[in-house]
Amino acid sequence: GHMAFSSSGRGSCTKLQKSQIQSHPPMTGCISVTLAQQGPDLDWGHPMARLLVTHGGLNSLMESIYHGVPVVGIPLFGDQHDNMVRVEAKNMGITLRIDQLKADKFTRTMKQVIEDKRYKSAVMSLSTIHHSHPLPPDQRLGRWIEHVLQARGGAHLQPYAFQQSWYQQYLLDVLLFLSGSVLGIIYLCVKLVRTAVFRIRSAGKQKQT
Repeated sequence: GHMAFSSSGRGSCTKLQKSQIQSHPPMTGCISVTLAQQGPDLDWGHPMARLLVTHGGLNSLMESIYHGVPVVGIPLFGDQHDNMVRVEAKNMGITLRIDQLKADKFTRTMKQVIEDKRYKSAVMSLSTIHHSHPLPPDQRLGRWIEHVLQARGGAHLQPYAFQQSWYQQYLLDVLLFLSGSVLGIIYLCVKLVRTAVFRIRSAGKQKQT
């Protein structure tokens, strides 16, 4: 991975925990890769930040949108796969599968996202939408708390599933209806076949007599 960063021809910064940095082996030849401790010192809003390589976690993607930086995602587990599907749908970046990851493919993908202005344009549009909200987050929180208090708990905001019976939540009523429909159709088919067979046999006996 670090060799791919180095061969990209651009400086890169890798986020690691402090313990990981101390135990990380020397990276011979990776002159453009810098190890940095996780924390506020890593500012993706820096004007030189061109690309964010991430596992597709929600926090990383929020950083990407907030600062307007396109991404290359390598999802590993959980919601990361779904998050990266949304990233590609919004044209914010590209997903790479971990089981198909090769240094040359990684390098090409990073260059593609950096050089193709469509990715930067798409994420900047989302960043503009995020920043241009009419109310800042703290005021939005206050307004929603006020609204819920005035609405006596905000029952109208709860999903309809909370008001359903247990058998409705598990779709047992739907399954019962479908099962009944299928069994009814099977019964009618069997009944029709038996009737047809009976009539054919009756017609054959009448001819014999």
